[in-house]
Amino acid sequence: MKKLFSAAVIAGAMALTPAIFVSAPAVAQGVDAEQLAAMEAEIEALLIANADDPDAFAAAIEAYVIAAANVELAGDAVTNVLTNPKSDAAKAALASNPGLKSAGGAGLGAAIAVIGITNPTAAANMQAEVEASGDTTLQASVSQGTSTKTASIQQQQQQQQQQQQQPGQQDSTPETPASPS
Repeated sequence: MKKLFSAAVIAGAMALTPAIFVSAPAVAQGVDAEQLAAMEAEIEALLIANADDPDAFAAAIEAYVIAAANVELAGDAVTNVLTNPKSDAAKAALASNPGLKSAGGAGLGAAIAVIGITNPTAAANMQAEVEASGDTTLQASVSQGTSTKTASIQQQQQQQQQQQQQPGQQDSTPETPASPS
């Protein structure tokens, strides 16, 4: 009797296991969809707040994406807002200042360059999402933002290497005793 009961429990568990694994991605996709919608709303708010200042918008997008808990989802949200905003205010802002799309793309490109240092897979996925958008203006501005930020990062790294090679020249403070003796 124990063997029959054990076999029934195991068979039941095996029958339900596929249902558990099938529903998990659906739940995750629902959470991602909610997070994506929330991120898109936040990015539209940044767009509207910086409608008259493309440079500030680019900096805000870069900071937003870099600080995001899910950088790939944040990149998707930026791409979605710049190619197909949902709110009328965001649509109006993009229509009245076409430079905002390029600025947002440059900010996203800069974020991709920074993220690529520690997470090249995420950066490549974000770049692929931009390419998949089919929006040539966005693609060009993201590429430009990535190139510009990469050059800046490389310059900073070269300066740090030079400072490490010349340790005696870093501190120009003269050494004097704290009290006369």
